[in-house]
Amino acid sequence: MSSDQPKKLRSDAAVNAERVMAAAVRAGLAEGKNVPLAQIAADAGVGIGTLYRRYPNREALMEALQVRAYRLLIAEAEDALAAGESGLDSVDRYLRQSFEHRDQLVLPLHGAPRTEDTESAQLRDRLKVLIAAIIERGHSDGTLRPEVTGLTVVRFGAMLAQPMTSVRGWADSAAEQRAVFLRGISNPPAR
Repeated sequence: MSSDQPKKLRSDAAVNAERVMAAAVRAGLAEGKNVPLAQIAADAGVGIGTLYRRYPNREALMEALQVRAYRLLIAEAEDALAAGESGLDSVDRYLRQSFEHRDQLVLPLHGAPRTEDTESAQLRDRLKVLIAAIIERGHSDGTLRPEVTGLTVVRFGAMLAQPMTSVRGWADSAAEQRAVFLRGISNPPAR
């Protein structure tokens, strides 16, 4: 194994790491990115030493949360690009599927620092390429308006993923908003 590849975690360490990540997501959603690391450890049911062995500081934990989020989004973008029948259908698939992960997207949606030369930066760039390919497909097949960009889709997806606390049944409301958005970005048929 090269020194560039991460060591495979023991099964108990992997379980603890997953518990810490889940607790960090819950705490981040409830209290923001500055929640005390000791609280995250307690919520995960692990000692603070266990948290610090895996994530030596807040930045390392935030990086891990971003990596996790980008991997989820990349998988959904790859699926949408491969399975979508058109560019518009691919955008719809991506928005629907990424919405299902909204609770795991605490970072970067809620204030993670924008980093360079990190794994999350590489994954962010990969996601941009995939979203651009989806948009290019929609422009090429005529299903998306020419002014639609990847940023148009990413911004809308980010807004959709953050529930409005005053709206009951956010998933249904979000589906309605997604349908309106898709009608707005679709290229009207030629007359």
